[in-house]
Amino acid sequence: MSPNRVSSNLNEPQPNPRFFYGWVVVAVLGIIGGISTFIGVGNFGVFVVPMSEDLGVGNSYFGWALSARLFGFAISGPLIGRCIDKYGTRLPLAIGGFLFGGSAIAFFFIEAGWQMIGITLFAGITGFWGSSTLYLTVPIAKWFVKKRGRAMSLFFPCVPLGIGLGSPATQLVIDAFGWRGAWLVLGVVGGLSITILSLVFVRNDPSSIGLLPDGEVKSIGNAQSANSSIDEYPWTLREAMATGAFWKISASYGLLMAAMGSVGVFWIPFLRSIDISPHIAALAFSTQAFTQVIAAILIAPWIDRISPRYLAMSGFTSVAIALVIAANASEAWHGFLGATLIGLGIGTAMLMQTHIWPVYFGRVNIGAIRGAATPITLVMTATGAPILSILFDNYGFATGWVVAGVALTVGIALLLISPKPFISVPGKNNS
Repeated sequence: MSPNRVSSNLNEPQPNPRFFYGWVVVAVLGIIGGISTFIGVGNFGVFVVPMSEDLGVGNSYFGWALSARLFGFAISGPLIGRCIDKYGTRLPLAIGGFLFGGSAIAFFFIEAGWQMIGITLFAGITGFWGSSTLYLTVPIAKWFVKKRGRAMSLFFPCVPLGIGLGSPATQLVIDAFGWRGAWLVLGVVGGLSITILSLVFVRNDPSSIGLLPDGEVKSIGNAQSANSSIDEYPWTLREAMATGAFWKISASYGLLMAAMGSVGVFWIPFLRSIDISPHIAALAFSTQAFTQVIAAILIAPWIDRISPRYLAMSGFTSVAIALVIAANASEAWHGFLGATLIGLGIGTAMLMQTHIWPVYFGRVNIGAIRGAATPITLVMTATGAPILSILFDNYGFATGWVVAGVALTVGIALLLISPKPFISVPGKNNS
């Protein structure tokens, strides 16, 4: 790459005159995120009723299947995070996508509930779980620093868009081919798409193609410096885990994801329980996906101006209100209103989850740090799903939604007492 003589101030980062490839990475990762939701992440709830009727299993099996996926993700998360830090995203994402598609194809052959649980465990180990997928969010944190909030806000809507399109589209595929045929179609198309897009377009980080984060360069004579003033303090995993913020943020999002996972699996059965037709229920469920997109658009101007914990708290609050509405629901519009508030809340809170970790701890070791937080968050999530499914089976949906709302209130309190941590380095301002 030819030198860029752009300023007499040798220490001042300057914008690269060429188009920054990081935006291509954001777009492709967003497309992959949307595709991944079609493979049993955002549309799993559509399969609950036809699979339970055909296999003769109750809601508890699907709750345990969700937990198995999360336990698998918790097992693989630390390894995936370290692997991304060391080797980059491109190849691990391609391999993970191929195996994830294979897990969906395996649903075609199941005959019992325990087989479903085993397959979802393997699907979790492949590392895909919506906007929390490390393959998708860690590289964005590595490509951007000053423009990280903008990049995250552009990436994030693709995941809920996938969910919103996936639920009604999957219902149509089920109508045409049955639930077994639907799993086969989604697994083949989705798995191959993720693998090909990753290998062709994804690059690991800016340095892999001779760039700095945000597309900036810094000239020193005729050579470019490998470092930039935009770099943040590189928190190590040990330093991050020594802070209270690491543990409180992990726990708060564990509570949110426990509620969110149950909504994803049981919102359509819940609406069916109050005599709403399958297609209207699928449409109502997709509402929360589209309002996640609206949430990302609404908070984009504020994401780099307001502390991420405060924005996350507003999202938690919106979901809690929605669950109170669900606990008292009796008509279809209640389901749509609750889904709208859930979408606004989850859209805000989950976008902040992708943003808060690099803001608090920097980008250099963010894969390892987020990977270490994954088991904490997902074990709580996985524990919550079967608890709520048992409550749904034995005490009704209203009781389960109330309990989930109380858990979210605890999560709000944890975020409130989790300010950004600081580390003292002699001669350097790390705030």
